[in-house]
Amino acid sequence: MPFIVPTPTPVGTADLQPYFGNGQPVRVRNPNGGPFVEKSDLLVDFFFINEGSGSVTGNYYIDLYIDDTIAQRWIGIDLAPGNFGFIEGGTGLLDLFELQPGEHELKLVIDPTNLIPEVSDGDNTYITNFIWAGPAIPTPQPTERLPNLSLAGPTTVITAAPYLGAASSGGLSNRGDTYLTFSILNDSPIPITRDFNVNVLFDDVLVFNASYAGLVGGGSISFDWDGLGDAIRITPGEHTVTLVVDPGNAITESDETDNSVETILVWGTDEPIPAPSLEVSQGALIREVQVLPNFTGITPYGWDASITASNSADGLALGVDGDIWASSNTQISFSIRNSSRVNSAESGSFEVQIYLNNELLRTVLLGSGDDAGSFWTESVTIPANKLEPGQHLVTMVIDSRDDILESNEGDNSLGRWFEFLPGASPESEPIRFELTDAELADMLSPLTMRAFTDQVRSTLGSGIDLPDWSADIENAGRAGYYLLTGRDLATERIVMHLLPSEQFVAASFNACMTDYNLLPDSTYISTYEFCSDFGGEIGFKFRMNGKVHVYVDLGESPIKALGVYFHELGHALQDLENPTQTEAERTPNLRGLLEAQAQIFEAAALRTIESYLGIDLMRFPDVTVMRDDVEFILDRSRTLTGSPEHVLGQNMLWNEVFSDSSGLNLGDELRTNKRLSGSSAKALFDYLVSLAPSSIDAWKNGIFANTTAADEFIAISLSRLEQDLPVDSYGNPKLMEPAFLIP
Repeated sequence: MPFIVPTPTPVGTADLQPYFGNGQPVRVRNPNGGPFVEKSDLLVDFFFINEGSGSVTGNYYIDLYIDDTIAQRWIGIDLAPGNFGFIEGGTGLLDLFELQPGEHELKLVIDPTNLIPEVSDGDNTYITNFIWAGPAIPTPQPTERLPNLSLAGPTTVITAAPYLGAASSGGLSNRGDTYLTFSILNDSPIPITRDFNVNVLFDDVLVFNASYAGLVGGGSISFDWDGLGDAIRITPGEHTVTLVVDPGNAITESDETDNSVETILVWGTDEPIPAPSLEVSQGALIREVQVLPNFTGITPYGWDASITASNSADGLALGVDGDIWASSNTQISFSIRNSSRVNSAESGSFEVQIYLNNELLRTVLLGSGDDAGSFWTESVTIPANKLEPGQHLVTMVIDSRDDILESNEGDNSLGRWFEFLPGASPESEPIRFELTDAELADMLSPLTMRAFTDQVRSTLGSGIDLPDWSADIENAGRAGYYLLTGRDLATERIVMHLLPSEQFVAASFNACMTDYNLLPDSTYISTYEFCSDFGGEIGFKFRMNGKVHVYVDLGESPIKALGVYFHELGHALQDLENPTQTEAERTPNLRGLLEAQAQIFEAAALRTIESYLGIDLMRFPDVTVMRDDVEFILDRSRTLTGSPEHVLGQNMLWNEVFSDSSGLNLGDELRTNKRLSGSSAKALFDYLVSLAPSSIDAWKNGIFANTTAADEFIAISLSRLEQDLPVDSYGNPKLMEPAFLIP
């Protein structure tokens, strides 16, 4: 639609101009005389006047620019005709600049956004020059680690909409508000320790200027600003909005080419588009109606399959496969489930027939009744020397007499081939798994590369192409697990999944909705709503098909994803070592304990890798911005602010070390070395995993009786910050939690 032509802004009778009545409108001077060598040498005076016949009232700006970059902005004052205003001895003009020696331009602009109707807008500027005699700015070396201010977010970086929280730009009108949203990232582990500016320009006119007091490595600044209509008059049509970070080059960066972005936006004259209403949940999906039970084979947690075989003499757990010999007794185990939310009958029984090479081996009678979702597990024995060595088929037929009317009678039979070995079972020690130093060095090599350890930008929503580190994370994770446990992750009852973010979210929903067909209607609806509200997790573990499955979101930076990998491995190993903790009622204290185990396992793995490779991943400098960040996360942990189970877990770890209920005597090591070694952290993990669920409340109350633990925790953590730490030793801030919140 064509734009409605707005009413022109009336021409005013005021006229703002530079004032020449008291010397030059702008004077740049050194109060001590001599050249400008130090930034404090440069002072500025400027004067402006209302030469019109009408008064100047209302908001407007007065700007000073150095080389066309804003140096300072003031709010103007009301001026009657013939009156003037001034600033004398203005300081700090160069605070946010780094200048090369030589001549530079200083420009005074009065009412740069034309908020005051004037007789003429063409006489509001005055330009002068000055000579900067300070030292030359050194050129950084190619290998030097530097911070990097970068614009983060979607492709356009700037989002402009008539309401807050829009996912994309559009719907703008000069008859309503304009919300500008943008984010700035320090795309480097190196903190910025001095102030820098951020500018927003509208058709090359400065409309927003803010100063920020440094930024930690990996830190970001997100800003929502709705003051555009107050800063400049917006006419209908196309306009260019530009975002510039550090325009005065105050920060020496690794990449100076990614500090600005511009986008073209269109403002109309219709009523602005209203904010969309919140999406209303359509409710849980309708499930298939179930009126009959359904018996199937199933692989319970801890089993290798629905039908398993092992040498009876080995005494393996039910459902675990092992080598079998024709000359020995073989245990065949099987598992069945009523995979329905409908009970089979009020009471009764059904048969399960086990066949060996299509010949009936045994019939087992199982009780039925109130069994919706229930499991049955049984074992039968194949006698020694009944079979010749070789492959043989074991088949299970459920409800062989058709005693139970089922919704699906076609899934009651399943079979599995087994290899029976010749001779007798050998009495030999199992082969010990071992990775050589060469293999470990290769698997851990990404952790010696800056490209891996220095990346702080998340891949999700980055808008740029970032490397795929999934194979490197998996290799480093397997190596770290071996160094910590001496075990082969590939042979554990653990399955690792490293997924792109969209697939990770889908996997999280699917795991949350497991067995949804077995839930009662009321529980199903509440579960669906809970699972649909994704909580932003970046890793989780889940039991499925007899094993523990671990999921990691690859939307994170690689070093963060590796930390999450170890964190979730801690959860998985606990489930293997003490499943009673997993299966107990999830009280707040138990949830905190489970998180404490994962946290200390993550720290143990990372510290063990550091020690093995002789590298540092978690050392940080004692500078103001870093100390502020550390104090913030420590305070949140001490006051139990944030995720309840995570902060409780952190406090459990510190209180346990100080109270020493484990008898491991780790307090002296922590106080002396400021943190536990990888092996000591693993010993603490093992102790926490050994706790019986029934003892957890008493254990927690006991260790929290120490009222001085929190202060000592904070003091030790802060002491990990290092004065004069070489830049080459700075760690990645994505590891700040294991670096400062774990003993």
